[in-house]
Amino acid sequence: MPGMILLEPGNRILEETVAAQIRGGEKREAIDVRLCDFDDVSYRITVDKDDMDTMKVSMNLPCFCQTDKFGAETALAQYYKDHVQAEAEVGMDITLAVKLKEVKEEDKDALIKCLALLKSNITGGVFDYFFSALLADEKKEQFKFDLRGDTTVYFCPRDDRVTIVFSVDFMERVDKVIAKVFLQEFVDARKKIGRAPPCQWGEKPPTELADFGVTENQGNLGYISFAILKSHLDKGKKESVIQVLQTFRTFLQYHIKCSKSHFHSKMRHRVRELQKVLNRAKVEEEKKEKKTAAGKTFKRS
Repeated sequence: MPGMILLEPGNRILEETVAAQIRGGEKREAIDVRLCDFDDVSYRITVDKDDMDTMKVSMNLPCFCQTDKFGAETALAQYYKDHVQAEAEVGMDITLAVKLKEVKEEDKDALIKCLALLKSNITGGVFDYFFSALLADEKKEQFKFDLRGDTTVYFCPRDDRVTIVFSVDFMERVDKVIAKVFLQEFVDARKKIGRAPPCQWGEKPPTELADFGVTENQGNLGYISFAILKSHLDKGKKESVIQVLQTFRTFLQYHIKCSKSHFHSKMRHRVRELQKVLNRAKVEEEKKEKKTAAGKTFKRS
């Protein structure tokens, strides 16, 4: 879609924080950094003063308990098997313990990038679970999980495709209006792009959700579905599809905020222009000369 911006999947602050420790050499200080991400995800990066050679990266991922058996655990082992701590820190779902002295110089950049993609890799593992099965002609059961409090993702695998349905909602009334425009644009754009995945948007749930017992709108904004075929995943395209889909809700929220900011900017500009017109329309009263008792004249300011 013209004008749309794809967000980077990694967390920039997380990347800068771990990079400072991994590239910091022998001079390190104890740290305890906490930060938040999209989808109610939070991180904690610590280096304890009693063990300056170990950096712990912990993540609280609300949907992890739902997705651990559907690709999340597999992704965790695939990307972070050498660093996974047996017991996560209190209040966290995942904790990685990185031995800073053991990281080779040639591996530092790759490790930093991998840690910055912690949320993306784990959440994307669920999509990879179903897409890999589709490419291998394996049958998987249907599945759903709550990506965040107002968004549920449904996976509906078939023999030739995996239909992914996002049940989305927004708290603010203005956000709902703008979101409907964006979501309808996805459907309209599909008509112009022949190779794009089939896309549907509506307030009523699609027929695929009948197997989940969802036949009526459950009080949300609506449902948007993408039918992913094998042709969309083969020839190395799978990773790109996963990255785009698992950040779809964030992508939508970002563009809604950008649109509101643009509208406010245009309105402020319009108000300034109207003020200039009103100022030019003011009629200044002609100042009349007055005379004093002595006969002198003056103009009252």
